[in-house]
Amino acid sequence: MANPFLIPFLPQVDAHTTIEILSKRLDSLSSNRISYAPWEDGTLLPAAAFSIAHNAEAILLKYYVTEQQIRATYQEFNDPVYEDSCVEFFISFNNEAEYYNLEFNCAGTARVQFGPGKNERTFICAKRLEAIRYLLSIKNDSSAGLSWELTLYLPKELFKFHPGLQLEQTPVRLNFYKCGDALPAPHFLCWSNIIADKPEFHLPAFFKDAIFKSEATT
Repeated sequence: MANPFLIPFLPQVDAHTTIEILSKRLDSLSSNRISYAPWEDGTLLPAAAFSIAHNAEAILLKYYVTEQQIRATYQEFNDPVYEDSCVEFFISFNNEAEYYNLEFNCAGTARVQFGPGKNERTFICAKRLEAIRYLLSIKNDSSAGLSWELTLYLPKELFKFHPGLQLEQTPVRLNFYKCGDALPAPHFLCWSNIIADKPEFHLPAFFKDAIFKSEATT
């Protein structure tokens, strides 16, 4: 079995740390490319990457995206943001069959669900989604396209079906995605490669093993 992906502990970050400082701290970590395109059809693909850490109380995540066009139609919690310029994070705790899908468009609008499969999902309520803190920046680079970054502070309380969740040393399985179903040139990128005939992210068999490092081992 391959070694698990290690999610570092980020010291001196807590609920009072500004999202701007958190964003800079995540910039100092190694980034991971979301580069697999199993359903590539010859169209120009975005460049996408992420950095991730935790502080024992929250998952800390930042996406870096460059694409030719962006779309940010949806503004309400749990709207179908996957149709927009979207980044996604799927995670299951302790090798459980059920997993969370956390999806965000380039306006920071969140859609979060939980369940064992694509057609058996339960939405996480808006009240819990309000606890997500985020920072968005977008710039137009005429040579490369539109570049946007999304920093996310995802508190443990967001994971409704795991009360008392312990992050440190917890084994998880996860995957990260970039998509845009309703863009002029739809695309579907993943961090851990997927083998399937058509675009489908809800395939936990292709999640990658990971573990949240403890403060003592950082």
